[in-house]
Amino acid sequence: MNLEEIRTNRVKMILRFSIPSIIAMVLTSMITIIDGFFIGNYVGKEGMAAVNLGLPVIYLYLAIGLMLSVGGVAIAGMLLGAGEHEHSNHVFNQTIVLIAVVMAIVSLLIFFCFEPMLAILHAEGQVAVYFRMYYRILLFELPFMVLNSSFGMFIRAEGNPQFVMMNNILNVLLNLILDAFFTVKMHWGVTGIAVASLLSAVITFAWIILYLLHQSKVFHFQRFQFQWKEIRDSIWNGSSEFIGEMSMSISMFAYNYVIMRSVGSDGVSAFTIVGYVSYLFSMIVIGFGQGASPLISYTYGAKEKRLSRRIGWNTAILVLAAGIF
Repeated sequence: MNLEEIRTNRVKMILRFSIPSIIAMVLTSMITIIDGFFIGNYVGKEGMAAVNLGLPVIYLYLAIGLMLSVGGVAIAGMLLGAGEHEHSNHVFNQTIVLIAVVMAIVSLLIFFCFEPMLAILHAEGQVAVYFRMYYRILLFELPFMVLNSSFGMFIRAEGNPQFVMMNNILNVLLNLILDAFFTVKMHWGVTGIAVASLLSAVITFAWIILYLLHQSKVFHFQRFQFQWKEIRDSIWNGSSEFIGEMSMSISMFAYNYVIMRSVGSDGVSAFTIVGYVSYLFSMIVIGFGQGASPLISYTYGAKEKRLSRRIGWNTAILVLAAGIF
């Protein structure tokens, strides 16, 4: 990144980083909508309800993953701005390994929470069957989803948001093709939808690894030692993202609880479709944030605190305009 270019073309640079990020995040939400299309048309309302009952689990993964990755990439970006590339790369390795370990632990814990969740939500019959079939596979997919998102943040921080956008396009296309194959051709139902998500995430994860091994300009894999002060600072920096996503998780669980008790699976299926709109808009806002974050961190690390604040205000105005639109 060029500090002088950022200084003279703030809005242009924000849009240059944010638009690919917004496209990438919208495409991420499209994966959920595509899954919903195939579940609604080839499985039925019970499948839609089962998937929506587990959305609080997905938001939990996002909450923890965003907390660690946003916090880590903020520190790495400031170090890049200060010219400390080696230290920045250390933060990258530490953050990625920490996320991988934490996600594995979360998947293990969530596995034992399935039955209590179903009991609390009064989910029975075919809805409960579909829930188990879908989310037992997603427990393997969700860590890859979080890691792919985390890698993407660091790749944006080194100035290549276009690669992240292309990777998300690949993810959507793979998910669409595999969803159609497993549900229409193979008749695997919700299991096929989950397998399609897992395979898409693994393939795009492999492409990211190849990029980091052969094309990355700043971040690469190396030996490191955990620095607990940096981990603490990462958690503190990313705590706002954690609170935001956890509020969504808790709210979604409460909505599902009330709807299942008062209406049943029909109500949850309808709420799922409404939720797609909310999810799509939240991805646009997150896209602006992830696009501006590298610029803010870089300029802050370069001791340009006034410029960093201006970028933050410009981004807030753009987000407000998008919300009004």
